[in-house]
Amino acid sequence: MGRMFDAVRVRMMAIILFAAMPIALIGGVQAWRNYHKTLAAPGYRTDLTLERVNLEIRHEVDDLGGMLRVVGHMALDDDGIRHMLELAQSLTGHHYEQIALVDALGNVVTQVGRSTNEKRLVLDDMPRFQGDVRVSYITADGQGQGIPTAFRVTVATMIGDGSGHLARNGFLTGIMPLSWQDRTMRPGDSRPEIVQRDSPVAIWIMSPNGSAAAPLCGDCGWPAMPSPMLMERVRRIMHFGRDHARGTLPDGAFSLGRVEGGVFVLAATRRNANERHAVLMFAIALVTSGLLLLTGLLGASKSADVLIVSPLRKLTASVNLWQLGGVYDVRSNWAMPFEVRQLAHAFSKATRRLARHERRLERAAVRQELLLKEMHHRVKNNLQIVASLLNLQADRITQPAAREEFAQARDRVRALATLHRYLYAEGGLYNLNMQSFVRELCGQIMHAIGEPDDGRITLDIQVEDLLMVPDQAVPLALIVTEAVSNTIKYAFPDHARGTLEVGLRQVDRMRACLWIADDGVGMAAGRVRRGGDERSGIGLQLIRGFARQLGGELQMFEENGTRYVLVFVIQQPEPDQDDI
Repeated sequence: MGRMFDAVRVRMMAIILFAAMPIALIGGVQAWRNYHKTLAAPGYRTDLTLERVNLEIRHEVDDLGGMLRVVGHMALDDDGIRHMLELAQSLTGHHYEQIALVDALGNVVTQVGRSTNEKRLVLDDMPRFQGDVRVSYITADGQGQGIPTAFRVTVATMIGDGSGHLARNGFLTGIMPLSWQDRTMRPGDSRPEIVQRDSPVAIWIMSPNGSAAAPLCGDCGWPAMPSPMLMERVRRIMHFGRDHARGTLPDGAFSLGRVEGGVFVLAATRRNANERHAVLMFAIALVTSGLLLLTGLLGASKSADVLIVSPLRKLTASVNLWQLGGVYDVRSNWAMPFEVRQLAHAFSKATRRLARHERRLERAAVRQELLLKEMHHRVKNNLQIVASLLNLQADRITQPAAREEFAQARDRVRALATLHRYLYAEGGLYNLNMQSFVRELCGQIMHAIGEPDDGRITLDIQVEDLLMVPDQAVPLALIVTEAVSNTIKYAFPDHARGTLEVGLRQVDRMRACLWIADDGVGMAAGRVRRGGDERSGIGLQLIRGFARQLGGELQMFEENGTRYVLVFVIQQPEPDQDDI
């Protein structure tokens, strides 16, 4: 992810996105608010429809209740009340299904209207106090579980005896149809504004359990039942006892609520042409904005590739070619920005200057290498001269002990001469290959001591192909010289046969191990045979001193011969300049 963001085109696209984000965010929030308002508009319309339906029913209930209270205050007898009820029914255009006088037990005394239902009032339909108005509804099945078809409005009154005196208690009740059809509407009614044919809003009266529904307007062309999906949602809302709820539909919205008397009314609407157009335009604007933004990002990416990325790639390829030994060549053209052309020009001057500097360094490096080789060659020659002088001087000494000391000094000088010869002959002025060096050094020591090539002492070299810096190779060569010399001279007396093992290997990434072992008589026996001469102990002192110089840990074991084990930390060779 981090490497992808390092690209120029990705960063340019990110900059464009960040720059366009505030405007896009403001525009998106504003468009979303308009879209949300558009989606919510049908819900507001259905809520308003429910409020108007409730208001119209309440006005009708108030009108009917007021008329019944007026008639009840006239203190008429049964015939007088019937006459007044017929007059009221006539004045309202026979709007009510029934207007009746009921006695205290709920039995119908007299009635007028289209209904012939003389069912007595029940306790729930009767007001408790004088002047109260009780509103209930009548269902199609008469059991309270069907679809409500009418409202019953009941007021308490006193029935007179014909002489102007109130004789007994009673009730005046009126049944008002709940269906808003043309034949049930009175002149000047405002309900036609709500119930219009082919209106986008449809209204249904719901049964108390939500299992059935009937349109409020039977001749408005509304569906006889809401859709099954809508009915299921309405049943779920009514099951949880909510008195009002609003929801959205795929193409509109619905509202469910109670109106006067506790009847559930469902209003559903579909979006009008303006709302559908607004939703469509929001979708088009959203897709268009996304496409425009994507087009802008692709254009920015292509422009960045042509104007910036491609010139930088050419510049990088030219620098890499120059680094590999080729010629740096970048031709500026109009497609390159001014800054890139300046960078290419700066690289051109820098590469020319670096090329001149590299040529000077190469000449200096060749000269230095020649000087180092000449120095090592001269040091080797001088050391060989010293060794020859020591050898000549030893021939003139008659004392065996002194001659041996001169011989040991000669061997040490020859070991150093061999090392310097490797440093200039093998071409490794900074690193020494220890495998071939140790092999030649051991053979040279055996030859210098005068050990014949008859195989009496078997030389077993187990040295890995290991590179070592000269600062560590010198003490290591002197340790090998001292240990191998002592082993050849003292470990196999009386022409005894044996094996001398010299090994060097890398233990881990940081450490190496040198071991020199023989299966001879051992150090203690050799010291006894020399008559306890302690002068030979200088070799062991030198071995320990060189081990300390290497910073290693030296251990000696005297079981079935003598074994030297040295573990030390390897100094890492300097890398070749061509590998940097």
